[in-house]
Amino acid sequence: MSAGFEGWVEDQVARFRERAALLARHGAKEAAETAEALAADLEADFRLWWLEELSVTDAAAECGYSEERLREMVRERRVEGQRNGDRGAIRVRRRDLPRKATGGKPDPLQGVAARLGIR
Repeated sequence: MSAGFEGWVEDQVARFRERAALLARHGAKEAAETAEALAADLEADFRLWWLEELSVTDAAAECGYSEERLREMVRERRVEGQRNGDRGAIRVRRRDLPRKATGGKPDPLQGVAARLGIR
């Protein structure tokens, strides 16, 4: 299994595609096409979500750092960020967010498979 959340999604896409191939080999053409479509949808939806550019406010809420600390990390180039718009508002892609220790709370990206009932 690949590491991290991105790897988990890649693994799920691969599993859907394996099932599509198995269904196709057994003559279940429509079910195979459905499984392949699910794989493609999951891959596309994840890519959009993972690469979404967030405002500093939204990014801070997701990663656990304050807005000011996140701006500082972008200025220090410890976090990749883009300045957009007339006022140069900072945008940070979700995939580039640092993950702050959650003080005993589970990271919301950990255990996604278990919460979705997927092994």
